[in-house]
Amino acid sequence: MQTVRVGVIGAGGIAKQHLDVIREMPGIEAVAIASRTRSKAEALASAYDIPCVSNDLPSMVRQGKLDALMVLVSVEQMYTVTLAAAAYRLPLFVEKPAGALPLQNQELAVLATERGIPTMVGFNRRYYSIFQKGIDIIREHGPILGVAVEGHERMWRVREGGKFSSFELDHWLFGNSVHTIDLLRFFGGDVSRIHTIVHRRFGEAHGDQFSAVMELASGAIGQYSAHWYSPGGWRVALYGDGVTVEFTPLEKGVWVDKNFQTHAIMPDEVDVNYKPGFYRQMDAFRILVRDGVSPWPAQDLGGSYKTMQLAEAMAGPFV
Repeated sequence: MQTVRVGVIGAGGIAKQHLDVIREMPGIEAVAIASRTRSKAEALASAYDIPCVSNDLPSMVRQGKLDALMVLVSVEQMYTVTLAAAAYRLPLFVEKPAGALPLQNQELAVLATERGIPTMVGFNRRYYSIFQKGIDIIREHGPILGVAVEGHERMWRVREGGKFSSFELDHWLFGNSVHTIDLLRFFGGDVSRIHTIVHRRFGEAHGDQFSAVMELASGAIGQYSAHWYSPGGWRVALYGDGVTVEFTPLEKGVWVDKNFQTHAIMPDEVDVNYKPGFYRQMDAFRILVRDGVSPWPAQDLGGSYKTMQLAEAMAGPFV
């Protein structure tokens, strides 16, 4: 396989971010695009020199001679579109969340395994260059001892902004907060024990204030806190032997030594020129399509399901 030929399903803002990368990356090419709104698909096709525009998935697959599919649709559509895409048994890139609920993600993961479909879910923050550098700094001093994640969502702004549908708002835990929740597994490994406190003070469907402490596979202590109606943002702190690494916000990193001297962690060029994490993530997907396997930190549908299970364990079941 010389160049991976990809068909894109969806023509929103996230598709544009992926196409920015694909256009510049050797070994992969977007050759077809389909969307419910044909005008949007046509606009992206013109901007990114995509030769085939289709009204639906079957015609796109038929005309495109594709090696892989990318599902880049809304939270509400993700499960049904991914289910339809899986019928073609092509390698799949699925933007997170892979379904609006853990059960939907699980069903997709089981189906992909049964059909032997290689998959990747778009947790792009796993590919931040500053995150890998932070891990390396910790390991230079010894094992990772703790992972603390703050996932405050500024929910009052999200709801007042008018940008998201009521469905997306009601499924915000799985549609958005999974990004920070997944970082517990990324930095520290899978969860072996967990203790949670949940307080639904403001009435969000999955709780808007919750906290958890857990034991991670690496041996590190994991901590997560979320206060969706309090001013704040996303933050990660990694604790090692005589060193602390902090990301506040997630796109800016520093490390602190024993003398309390602070040192900047600088991102690689690809995370400056493109949406952070997207370039290396797409390269990993290209390798997955070409070789059938993609190394850590790639997250397939099964791994995505573990993150969604963790989200539900911390915030409570969907009600």
